[in-house]
Amino acid sequence: MNPLASDSAHACPSCGAGNLPEARFCSQCGLALDKSWQASTLTISSPPHSLPLSHRSLGVASTRPPPADAPPGPLSLRSVSPLLERTPDARELADPLIGVVVAERYRIKEPIGRGGMGVVYRVEHARIGKLMALKLLTGELTRDPQQVARFKREAQMVSRLSHPNTVQVFDFGASEGLVYLAMEYLKGEDLGHLIRRVGPLGVERTLKIVIQICSSLGEAHGKGMVHRDLKPENIIVMPGAEDEDLIKVLDFGLAKLREGGELSEVTSRGAIVGTPYYMSPEQIRGDDVGPESDVYALGALTYACLTGTVVFDARTPMGVLTKHLTELPESPSQRFPELKIPKSVSQIVLAALEKDRKRRLPSVEELQRAMILELEHGGKQQDVERLLDYSHLRHAGAGADADAVTRDEVERYERKLRRRGRAAWALLAALSLAAAFFGFRAYQRWTAPAVFTGEELEPNDAASTATRVPFPWVAKGVIGKRLDPERSDRDFYRFRVPTEASAVSLEASPVAGLAWCGLLYASGSEEPLGRYCPGIAERRLRVEALRLPPGEYVLGLMQDREAYTKEPAPATFESISQSYQLSVTTNLEAGAELEPNDFPRDALRLAPGQKLSARLAWMRDLDVVCASGDAKVRLKVTDSPERPRARAAVLQVTPLAGADAEVPVRVHHAGAKDVQASPRDVLGTWQSTVLDPSAGRAPCVQLTLVPNPWAPTPHPLVAPAGEEPYWVEVTALP
Repeated sequence: MNPLASDSAHACPSCGAGNLPEARFCSQCGLALDKSWQASTLTISSPPHSLPLSHRSLGVASTRPPPADAPPGPLSLRSVSPLLERTPDARELADPLIGVVVAERYRIKEPIGRGGMGVVYRVEHARIGKLMALKLLTGELTRDPQQVARFKREAQMVSRLSHPNTVQVFDFGASEGLVYLAMEYLKGEDLGHLIRRVGPLGVERTLKIVIQICSSLGEAHGKGMVHRDLKPENIIVMPGAEDEDLIKVLDFGLAKLREGGELSEVTSRGAIVGTPYYMSPEQIRGDDVGPESDVYALGALTYACLTGTVVFDARTPMGVLTKHLTELPESPSQRFPELKIPKSVSQIVLAALEKDRKRRLPSVEELQRAMILELEHGGKQQDVERLLDYSHLRHAGAGADADAVTRDEVERYERKLRRRGRAAWALLAALSLAAAFFGFRAYQRWTAPAVFTGEELEPNDAASTATRVPFPWVAKGVIGKRLDPERSDRDFYRFRVPTEASAVSLEASPVAGLAWCGLLYASGSEEPLGRYCPGIAERRLRVEALRLPPGEYVLGLMQDREAYTKEPAPATFESISQSYQLSVTTNLEAGAELEPNDFPRDALRLAPGQKLSARLAWMRDLDVVCASGDAKVRLKVTDSPERPRARAAVLQVTPLAGADAEVPVRVHHAGAKDVQASPRDVLGTWQSTVLDPSAGRAPCVQLTLVPNPWAPTPHPLVAPAGEEPYWVEVTALP
């Protein structure tokens, strides 16, 4: 049985999705299709099949077995609900909210989806005049003050997600008893429907889709958020530039509001909400859910894209959940040899589907890097660059529907409202003497020439007002009064790298109580070239050698407030007395680690017999080291031989070639305690298998820090960076 097969006459009475005649429950919403169940046990929460797919993509169905004394009877569309026989116009006329203006902004036009959380409407912004999507919570949720407060907290976190591959949330709140969430309006097709329509998507198309999903999840995981309900129906596929798919991930955080008793209901009464095909083992058991659970769900989703079917199937939802807990998945390339899925791609999928969190790929960033390498080996380097280009994705999304409102338009409208309010108060408070005084001070500031004398020139808390400095330079500054309760002061410097500078080094001295974060931009770009955050207070920020083409750049310094553990984010830093010193100079040191070196094309290269020392000195740092030449070689890696690094972090080495390609190994300090040696955990020195460049892959390894599963709990969300060196040595073989 193939739950993702093409549509047939056996339609789901809840969401309208097509299923094979022998299907036992719906492939899209999880509704049991056993005709021995009474129609009275079915709760409809999505519109019928007559609506377009984009109108059904948010639907969820809930099914419960009938009471023990319920008489048997057939299940028919007529007995389920008279709404299924109405035309769309009749439903719209029956909806009392059509035409209502919510929160004095959103004029409701028509319903476009119904789900377990509520109803989604297409609305028009009354002031901007463009379209948005508005989700209204169900009555059960709005009557519970704790659920409303929880919804607002989740919505506030989701609204901070800004990646182009994530559906944008613009506004949320409560108005006249309606709890709402205002979102980006999308025109596209959900991934589940696409798979049912065309079948297996092919390796290249699947890799491009999954890389974009990883980008969206990576931003959310970095902010401490887990999706919890990743499945094809929560992925919208939109037409992008050059006939490429543009991906949008929906419903971040909202799955938490449906959790609580769901899995207990599954085990005690046979109920199921949504679909069991993509649940991780720890989610099924009711354990704490983290980013690794999204990795598992994404592995199952990738499996469906490659093969056109799900990883596990059974007669009942409980059967599917049991297989997720107990059975090993079959390799896609072995299960479907006719699809010619590369073995290396199947290995990546199986690594994401490991049942044990410690053996699973630890993050979506690692999954994305593996997918990127597969595309690059297929000669798709330009496609990879487009998929990772923030500006390209944003422009592609902006052109998808000219009638839909964008985040920039919403923010311009909100700024206009704030400016009007400030102007009104300013008029009331404007006394002639104060106006003359501040006008004179403003005139002095605007007319005085800005000359750099070795100290920052305020205001410089934005790239547009950056202090312009000559190269090379040393500046003194202060992270002073915070901009608002959530943002520290930030200092920006603008400088030009001359042609003769082969590499640039930058260093900011430590400040008591402050964890640094430095962002480097090419002039005129919104996306940083690099993000350098040591992650620990009172530690210097140092980039030993940075390869920068000649041109103008902007460097921003600020407090790093990201929560790398499960503890709350640090308080916003503010000081007027503690200064720092920042230097940007030409690096003339021989053997310095040259950044960026995140991909094989920029890798650090060693000849046979050479030995390299390097550091992973900022959060999420990644290094790639390759052997040069055509000889067969082995690579040896030793981590911090003189002193162990922080217990919460461990060096992870991933060979990119050879028999163990793409299989990560943790390399522990030789004196590490409570660590059992295994194929995944090495004490002391790790040595690769024989690497032969003539086999087609460059002899390279990836090195990064990951949370140490052998360390005492709780484990951090992101492994702490450190200045302890690791060593890589290349040995030639005959």
